[in-house]
Amino acid sequence: MIANISKTKEILNKYNLNAKKQLGQNFLVDGNIIKRIVNEANVDKKTGVLEIGPGIGALTEELVINSQKVLCYEKDSDMVKILLDNLHQDNLKIVEGDFLKVDLDNDLHYFDDCEKVKVISNLPYYITTPIIIKLLEDNNRITDFYFMVQKEVGMRLTGKPKSKDYGSLSVLIDFQANAEMCFMVKKTCFYPSPNVDSCVIHLEKADKNFPIEDKKDFLQFVQKIFALRRKTLVNNLTVGYNLDKEEVKTFLSNLNYKETVRSEELDVREIVKLYQEFLLTKKNK
Repeated sequence: MIANISKTKEILNKYNLNAKKQLGQNFLVDGNIIKRIVNEANVDKKTGVLEIGPGIGALTEELVINSQKVLCYEKDSDMVKILLDNLHQDNLKIVEGDFLKVDLDNDLHYFDDCEKVKVISNLPYYITTPIIIKLLEDNNRITDFYFMVQKEVGMRLTGKPKSKDYGSLSVLIDFQANAEMCFMVKKTCFYPSPNVDSCVIHLEKADKNFPIEDKKDFLQFVQKIFALRRKTLVNNLTVGYNLDKEEVKTFLSNLNYKETVRSEELDVREIVKLYQEFLLTKKNK
């Protein structure tokens, strides 16, 4: 089994390699955590699994055993060589390259004979958000995602209104998916050990039927109303859109919001409604 610290060190030494900080490489070395991830995701022989950044293949090894097919994307050519040398299963396909640049819908044809497809990945910390956004927006087939991410990022991805973790990223996720925290993972479960603990989260894609025509514009609106942390919604709208402060106060008052309301007090449905009213007000000016 690859998922232990002595085996991980042995493999890296064999190829004269070290973890590359610029690629966020911290290798999972706890086999119990790997089994727990696979169990949490309910992987079986009818499941196709997409993995991003497999590294030396500790999680990959378990996925290959338990699933119908595995498709891995690995950017680091050194890791690709290790994967090809050590994992020879027929139900594994390894693609060398940047996941953010692939044609995902085309690549998903690999899973045409699978009953269901899930994403299960220990995501590189420096590129977590762009990967999640691509997965949610660039495919119409995968609905279940299990991610290992840094604890702080996981808290933000699953953040709820009126909590310190709730922000624009929380809204972006809640706009198109249901998010839940699965379990925490200590930093000692990795080699080399990172500075912070991690967690496993589950995202389930959901069509919440929000009446938004221009999604990009809406997401920009969300970013602007959360731009100044600890500031009121009045201040964020005023600064974000270069508006007259008194006009913003009147606008919010007409929607029965207090002048002191903050963005983190509003759930995604309230923010969608606020955005629609804001567009209507701009249009009628």
